[in-house]
Amino acid sequence: MKFLHLADLHLDTSFASRSAPVRQRLREGTRRALQAAVELALREEVDAVLIAGDLFDGERLSFHTERYLAHTLGELTEGGIQVIYATGNHDPGGSSGPASRIEWPQGMTLIGGPEPHQVAIHRDGTLVGRVTGAGHASVRESDDLSARFPSPRGDVPEVALLHTQVVGARGEGEHHRYAPSELDRLRRAGYDYWALGHIHQRQGLSTDPAIYYSGSLQGRHPGEDGPRGGLLVELSPAAPPRVEFVELAPIRWETLELDDLADATTLGALAGRVRRAWEEARASDPGLPGGEWLLRVVLQGPCPLHRELAASDDRAELARELEASLDLLDVEIRSEGVRPPLDPAPHMDRSDLLGEALRLVAALQDPHGPSPSATLELEPGELAGFDGEDPDPYLRELLEGELPTLLEALLSDDAP
Repeated sequence: MKFLHLADLHLDTSFASRSAPVRQRLREGTRRALQAAVELALREEVDAVLIAGDLFDGERLSFHTERYLAHTLGELTEGGIQVIYATGNHDPGGSSGPASRIEWPQGMTLIGGPEPHQVAIHRDGTLVGRVTGAGHASVRESDDLSARFPSPRGDVPEVALLHTQVVGARGEGEHHRYAPSELDRLRRAGYDYWALGHIHQRQGLSTDPAIYYSGSLQGRHPGEDGPRGGLLVELSPAAPPRVEFVELAPIRWETLELDDLADATTLGALAGRVRRAWEEARASDPGLPGGEWLLRVVLQGPCPLHRELAASDDRAELARELEASLDLLDVEIRSEGVRPPLDPAPHMDRSDLLGEALRLVAALQDPHGPSPSATLELEPGELAGFDGEDPDPYLRELLEGELPTLLEALLSDDAP
């Protein structure tokens, strides 16, 4: 059996924190990602497309999305591909939920309640597998729905489809604990593959049996960066599962963290530093052809432009320059970690505590001066975190680069 595993599309997400043009592009991007998934399924001649919940984002579903879903998923069923969709907490399948109001295409199976429903998968009239799924009937499903799944027969590949928070999965803290399940229970259930949704980070929880989150189809905020898409899966009684990630999202979020800013003395120099880092990142990961990007730039460390970066107008100007020069959909500048560059040299001769502390640290770092342990009158056993014989290399490494940090801390309350 060959199928495409999708989850967490969240169609009609508001993207309220973004500008109106960016919100529109992001909503369109999710639909384009689903269209790319449909084209992939048709091209790969899969037997089924499985959607593990949160197909859309909530109660307020636009007419456009209703029509779009019926048409797009209809392309699959018209092409002989079975579509099986189990609801999640954002798109519950109860009688008042939005999933119940859509005119789904014939040949598609909607699983909108907690009782497991089994679907036979055929290829050219031959049974090639089964999919058993359960859905959320409400927005706050607290039961472990996996406990209701029946034991599979095992004569053909068997797949379980569920929107669940597996305890211990990476990223579980970012999501509500709906339909919680235990990994050991999933492993013991007897299914060849668990197609999971709810946690937006793509990950494999187990390879034998195969238990996977496909992750969100399209990133929704800077925390959901990197390539997004679906999992193309092949199950055979005679071979281990083949699970391949396929990038489908035409819009990506990325984050650049830069802390080498000592030479950035002008807006142009700072923008150039960001451009070089962006180009280096894209050289190894160019993304999809024609893809669009939203970039968060996190600036940290000493920078001559620290005052400018503290001003929202100047950050906005830097963002506009980067959007234009890098052809990006949106840029956000974060500069909370930027601090003024400080030179210890002018303060070394001070006769106060600051001068004493700076001279002591400088002496401890000097490879040609007295040993740090002798200067501090330390015995090897008295140094916390060190159990060797010669503490001096350890002390010098510990203090490497600490003069500017010490100076910044001591000058924070120092009068000009």
